[in-house]
Amino acid sequence: MRVEHLAIDGSVITIEADADLTTQATATGWAIVPSLMQTHPFTISPAGHSAIVEKTARSNFREVSFLAAEDFSLKGGSLRIVEVEVPTATGRSRTLTIGGWEGQTGCLVTSLVGSERDRLIEVFDTLHFREDARGLAIDSPVTRQPRVPEVIKEIPELGVLSIRPAIHSELERIPRSRGHVTNYGEYFRVRPSSHALAFMSKSAVVSINPLERSDTRVMLAVAQNLRIEWIPRRTSVPQSRRR
Repeated sequence: MRVEHLAIDGSVITIEADADLTTQATATGWAIVPSLMQTHPFTISPAGHSAIVEKTARSNFREVSFLAAEDFSLKGGSLRIVEVEVPTATGRSRTLTIGGWEGQTGCLVTSLVGSERDRLIEVFDTLHFREDARGLAIDSPVTRQPRVPEVIKEIPELGVLSIRPAIHSELERIPRSRGHVTNYGEYFRVRPSSHALAFMSKSAVVSINPLERSDTRVMLAVAQNLRIEWIPRRTSVPQSRRR
């Protein structure tokens, strides 16, 4: 089976495996926001994700107080702004303003500390982002600091994969010794006492954390033929796709 997902910067992540790849993916990263004039973290989840998270939080986390919620039409989608009060480790509380922009193929989420409805609306209004059939991506400059863009995907037969581009800072984490060579890369054991693995292909570095229910023999069989490519986005974006 073969699937494609978008990283937060529009890079295309191609995954091929003899496994169920139908689960959706989540992308994370930091982008420069014009209205803030600095980098800020964002998460891109499957469409409809914000409503699911809010419903779960309202039902299961009684320590979270919902102060306000509003919906706005913005850039062809729906922006939901929610203010919540959450407890801190010191026994006090703090206010967070959370925003989720919902399109047809993805949900772009971020937050600001404090009661910052208008400022957060401006974040989404000035940030350049787009969506296509594969998902949603940011066109404003995406940075590699303080964290490299990452795509997270669960493959039931293998585990939870955290996929990052094979850049210098990521390759430094790979052991210098030779790993277990497969058809499309190398595997390394993260710790002797753990089943977690690191996988390195020509263009991607992947952390693999097995699920509790994983069958080790099935996992190793899938890993042998796993193929992952991180293809950087093209530098130009068609004007019709800009938002």
